[in-house]
Amino acid sequence: MSRTIFVVKTENGLEGYGEGLGSSWLPSDQLKQFIGTSPFDWIGDTANLPLNMAFYDLMGKYLGVPVWKLIGPKVRSWIPVAAWTEPQAPDAMAEEVRQVSRRGYNWLKFHLNEIQDVVDQTEAMQKVAPPGFKVHYDFNANSNVEAILPVIRELQRFPIAGRVEDPMPSKDHEGYRLLREKSQLPILIHHGPTEVMVDHLCDGYMAGHAAIGVAAKAAAVAEATNTPFMLQQGGGTINQAFLAHEVAAFKMALLDHVNLDNLWKDDVTTERFSVVGGSIAVPKGPGLGVTLDREKLEKYKKTPRPAPVRLLVRVKYKTGLTIFYRHNPESPGELYRLRSLSRVDVPGPVPGYRNSVVGDFWEADDTAEFAKTWKETESGPYWVRQ
Repeated sequence: MSRTIFVVKTENGLEGYGEGLGSSWLPSDQLKQFIGTSPFDWIGDTANLPLNMAFYDLMGKYLGVPVWKLIGPKVRSWIPVAAWTEPQAPDAMAEEVRQVSRRGYNWLKFHLNEIQDVVDQTEAMQKVAPPGFKVHYDFNANSNVEAILPVIRELQRFPIAGRVEDPMPSKDHEGYRLLREKSQLPILIHHGPTEVMVDHLCDGYMAGHAAIGVAAKAAAVAEATNTPFMLQQGGGTINQAFLAHEVAAFKMALLDHVNLDNLWKDDVTTERFSVVGGSIAVPKGPGLGVTLDREKLEKYKKTPRPAPVRLLVRVKYKTGLTIFYRHNPESPGELYRLRSLSRVDVPGPVPGYRNSVVGDFWEADDTAEFAKTWKETESGPYWVRQ
């Protein structure tokens, strides 16, 4: 996983910092529109979250104030945060709970996929969770109320089960109304317009990877409809700092916000956030209140990316059917193909989140078995019955 760090400079020597997850943010031809402009020209921008961070950092430094003062009156000095992870086999999910709870988190958000049994995962996490620890289940907005309601009813038996995100496409208004009526777990919508709050289709809303102008709109609608909402932004400490300043000024930003900061062992800033009781303190500024560590930036800039390895996805049903297919993390859309087995043309039960199945990765080794299976998957998925 890579990140892009943006350093924006002004004529009077100030620097502003921003970041984006991945390496595809803002090609050089799109950056030209910002050259020679004032950061104050981009207040409330709705398109460029990484540069929002840098511009607001510059404005705060120029004025000598923390970024939250440029967004609105402060309503909180500590913001609730959640750790994040990808779906894994039950024992690995249990280890995630152990690790993030020891680091002060009270919530863990993870994407579900259709090559794991979510109840098996939950049982494993429940066994190791400290009292009060909760899980945020992020579905893939690809199901319907008939299929998803039985799964939610099983999940809500566990004290660790906290809330459900995107169980169905947001256009399924009647499905969401029925699900809210029948579910004991709060229902959140991420992939949907802010109007879902006006129509009371959800118990909470997520503004995901939203530029400041988009997040401010969501915050205003949330306040008008009395709907709790959360932000989700992929990045590290710079990103976490900007998110904290936003949440400090958004009244209904009451849910546990996600940033991926828990994934990084080290970062390119002098400061790191400490999680205390599931919350982090809002930096005091001026600007974002974090300092770029140039030595670390150069170190990680020059660090070569790991060499690609051959990976097979291995899907084991308890009925004896095992499916193998190749996984290329660099391929566009591969993450979504992994999350939704319906995107892979294979036999077996209708893809879902409660099938008796365990999936994992098989990394290339020197065995004849791997060599044979790799060759078998050359033209597509391969399966055996054991």
